[in-house]
Amino acid sequence: MLCTYPHNQISYQRIKKVENPSVHGMHVWAVLFLSFTIPLFGDNTISSSVPKDYTPTFINVNEELPTRYKSVVEDSLYLQLIMLSSIGALAMMPEDITNWNAAKLEEKSLSQRWKEHVTTTPVWDNDNWAINYIGHPISGAWYYTMGRNDGLSIGESAALSALMSTFVWEYGYEAFAEVPSIQDLIVTPLFGSILGEGMYILEGKLDQKGGEVFGSRALGNVSYFFLDPLGRITDGMKNALLFFRIDLDVTMSIQTYPQFRAIPHHLTGEPTDSILYSDREIGFIITFR
Repeated sequence: MLCTYPHNQISYQRIKKVENPSVHGMHVWAVLFLSFTIPLFGDNTISSSVPKDYTPTFINVNEELPTRYKSVVEDSLYLQLIMLSSIGALAMMPEDITNWNAAKLEEKSLSQRWKEHVTTTPVWDNDNWAINYIGHPISGAWYYTMGRNDGLSIGESAALSALMSTFVWEYGYEAFAEVPSIQDLIVTPLFGSILGEGMYILEGKLDQKGGEVFGSRALGNVSYFFLDPLGRITDGMKNALLFFRIDLDVTMSIQTYPQFRAIPHHLTGEPTDSILYSDREIGFIITFR
């Protein structure tokens, strides 16, 4: 996401249909709510007596973006569900594949592990060469082809691959289990983008042949899937929701809160710039409704 990751809170809420008479019977469906916050400095506690000018600041990312980026942003938000599922699958794999020592990981809380890992210098990992130099470039290529099929340019798609592989994966979800890897930070976005452009070109050639491989539409569909699986899966999720007549609106908002230790500065009349910017907790909320 936008370079901000969970630290002190992860909450999942399933909210039922709510009817508000004051908005003329508008029905709001919240299927899934994810809230992530990260403290940048100091204490995590926020006073209940915070002055009005210290209330949370919200920015609706979807409304701030040009129309051409809305498709890739929506797909990227759906992608978080896939990434969370991937972390769950990795957690169930043998330790000799993931190199995640379960006993050692249990010594600290999730937030402690994440903070320690993201503040540690990236390391040269000992994963199997096939994982580092085949698996990671392929995953980087899939981020890339999703971007290209959502209308992004070569440079924008490469940036998307770097954003997803570096900030969302290495410094996001996977950082709960391990320190970011040097190979993954370089190989995934760099070679993934090169491979991804080749895969995107192959998609174009497949289009020219009417979506068929050796005269088979079935093989063509399989090829389409492996060339852009993330885009196909997110499209499938949208179509499944439409089948059940659920028109899902996906939005992301950035929010900030003041640090508790910064509040006394306001009460003593000192400048508030540091409170409004540097001494705030910054996080994001992904809302499906």
